[in-house]
Amino acid sequence: MRLPILVAPILVAPAAGLLGCAHPAAVPPGLRPLDERRAIVVIGQVYQKEGLTPEGGREMQLASGRMLKVDVSTAGRKYGVAYLTSVDVASLDPSRDLPPPMPADDLPLVQGAGADADAVVLVLLSTNYVEADGLHPGEQRRSDALAASAEQKIAQDVKDFLVQARARHLP
Repeated sequence: MRLPILVAPILVAPAAGLLGCAHPAAVPPGLRPLDERRAIVVIGQVYQKEGLTPEGGREMQLASGRMLKVDVSTAGRKYGVAYLTSVDVASLDPSRDLPPPMPADDLPLVQGAGADADAVVLVLLSTNYVEADGLHPGEQRRSDALAASAEQKIAQDVKDFLVQARARHLP
């Protein structure tokens, strides 16, 4: 594992599975991002499996002055997870507020600014977690497999983040 690198307001920590980027990838035809409500449920389940208490969302100030919606916060801590939809990304400055492109084995993390300077948030771009859209007869198995795969990928990314956060004693 590589050591984390602090780049301006962005902290990059090693883990498996997610390609972060300042400009989210387009979702291929026939697919759609996993529903935000379902993603938040999956994130909360991972927190509980890891022995942590998830809390409802909050906002965190970014270096650009914009606010990032943190969907799941960690009770008693300043780290959490943001599942960003295209609407969320549109309200941010991708060049300043989102992690730059990085290797697939790194998780994109954003560090807060101002009063939130010691907060760290895992940024999950919804376009990286897709399921089938508009089923046709006989495609239910493919859809179920894609949804399960998206949920498993979220679960693994969140677990990796939480393990790293505890190991690094994040506030």
